[in-house]
Amino acid sequence: MFILLVPFFLSGQILIPNVSIDSERIESSYLPEIEELEQKITQYIQTESFSDETYDFQIPYRISIFVRSIDESGTDRVYTCEAFFTNDYDQRYYDSQWKFEYSSGSSLYRSTGIFNPLTDIIDYYGYLIVGTELDAIELLGGNAIFEKANQIIQRSQSSRWSSGWRSRIADFEAITRNYRLRKARFFLSEAFWAVEDQKKDLALSKLKESLLLIQEIIRIRNKDKFTNDFIESHYKDAEYFVSALKDTSFLPLYRDIAPNEKKYFDSIVEKYY
Repeated sequence: MFILLVPFFLSGQILIPNVSIDSERIESSYLPEIEELEQKITQYIQTESFSDETYDFQIPYRISIFVRSIDESGTDRVYTCEAFFTNDYDQRYYDSQWKFEYSSGSSLYRSTGIFNPLTDIIDYYGYLIVGTELDAIELLGGNAIFEKANQIIQRSQSSRWSSGWRSRIADFEAITRNYRLRKARFFLSEAFWAVEDQKKDLALSKLKESLLLIQEIIRIRNKDKFTNDFIESHYKDAEYFVSALKDTSFLPLYRDIAPNEKKYFDSIVEKYY
C-alpha cells in the first residue's frame, strides 16, 4: 500500500486528528476532565498550522494516550502518560515519559517562548510527521519543519519538564540525519509519479535508486527503527511496480532489504509470470 501524495500549492498543511485517551487505571472521578482533554487536543490540532503553508493536503495524525497516573499539586494536576503518535501508515513514534499539567477548563495554546509540556509535545510529533511527509514530495523538503521541532527541543532543555528528552532527541537525530532514508522516500515518490506519467524507464530508475539507498543503510547500520518502519510499510509496493512496469529486475533489491518476505515476493513472480 502506498499513499500517493500529490502536492498542491495552495493553503496550509492539514493534520487530521484522531485522539484517544485510555484512563482505565484512573479513578472515575477524573473521567469528565479526561474526556474534555481529549476534545481539546482534537480542537487544538484542527485549528493550529503545522506547516509553512506551501502545500495543501491531509495527513492523518493519530494520538493514543495512556494515562498512568494523575498527581495533585494544589490547583494543578500532573498527568503521567505513555503515548503513540502515528500517521496511520509508515511513521510510528512511542513516548514513554510524557508529563504535563492539565485541569478542567484549562486552555490549550501554542507556546512561542516558555516550553509547554502538553502542546509542545503535540506540536513536536506533529512536526516530525509533517516533515517526513514533506521529504516524500520534495528532496529534503522537511528541513524547515524539522527546524520547528528542533526549536521545541531547545525550549525544553531549560524547563522543568526535561524527562523523556534523551530518547526524543535520539529519535529526532535518527530521523533528520539519515539522509539516505530521507532521499529514498523522495525517490520512491518519484517512481510512483513517473508511473502515473507513463514514464516507465524513469520509474524503474527512481525505484532502484530508492531501494539501493535502503540497501546502503542496512549495510552500514543494520536497520534502525525508522528504516525498518519504512521497509515494513513499503515492501508490498513491489507488486504494484511489477504490474505497472512489467519488469522484475528490481525484485532482488526488495528481497535483500526484506529477506523475511521471500514467500510474498515469490507469489508476485508466480502471479505475473
